Amino acid sequence: MNSPFNLENQTEYSNWREYKLSQYPTNNEKLLVKFHKNVISKSDVNLIKELIKKYNFAFYEFESVVSDKELHKFCSKLGLEKSISNLLSDADNISNITNQEGNKDKISGKEYIPYTDKRLNWHTDGYYYPIDSAIKSFLLHCVNPAKNGGENFLLDHEIIYIHLRDYNPDFIDVLMQNNIMEIPKNKNVEGSKNVSGPVFYIDKNNLLNMRFTSREQNIIWQKNDMIKKIKDFIFEFITEEKKYIFKLLLRKNQGYIANNILHKRESYIDGEKKRLLKRLRFSNRIGY
Repeated sequence: MNSPFNLENQTEYSNWREYKLSQYPTNNEKLLVKFHKNVISKSDVNLIKELIKKYNFAFYEFESVVSDKELHKFCSKLGLEKSISNLLSDADNISNITNQEGNKDKISGKEYIPYTDKRLNWHTDGYYYPIDSAIKSFLLHCVNPAKNGGENFLLDHEIIYIHLRDYNPDFIDVLMQNNIMEIPKNKNVEGSKNVSGPVFYIDKNNLLNMRFTSREQNIIWQKNDMIKKIKDFIFEFITEEKKYIFKLLLRKNQGYIANNILHKRESYIDGEKKRLLKRLRFSNRIGY
């Protein structure tokens, strides 16, 4: 396989690694693309694609409020048209991420932490999906910020891959096994089944993808000494490594669009208006 993610292809990996790490450190302002009068130009699209090539995400800002239809149009300019629905998305496959903790008829606060005001730990979107129906990219757009808190933290999964591989290539070999992490069936979804799969996998475009969650409850990892060492390494990295982690406090009309990177959210307190973010998820990566 002609890919830097093939463990046998050390030369291509070394070249890709050098390029990838050369982009760091950087700051949020260099990742921000502003749309003048809400017009998304061809140069804006090219800039976003270039940023995503480097970091797997880009930060954007509209000058004023945009509709759900306009968010879809923005995504389509980046080649994102196959949006994915879920239990709580609307007819346009948009999920309204807001505190619905009191709505017991619709959701369970314990099951669906994104729809509460609680802290949401490190994960990739849809880690509970099988890889043949995986989420490859997503957009998160701020309609109303919280009164306090609600910061987003982002970490490119390719950076974790590099540090794992540099520390011990056997870690990568293990994490690409198809039964390394199992997600139990969702008891709220009829016909749901347990889903087993790798943490890292290479898709048909020779691109690296990741399935991961920091959540320990109900996540079934293989149990052996190597897995414990790998998990300890990952958890230490995402806790301690500041150079590669981006912190965003999204303001109104701001958002980010990403290939399916690792991300987390801090808890928050609502003001008179509830914190509301719109989320769109897609089955392909940006530019593919």
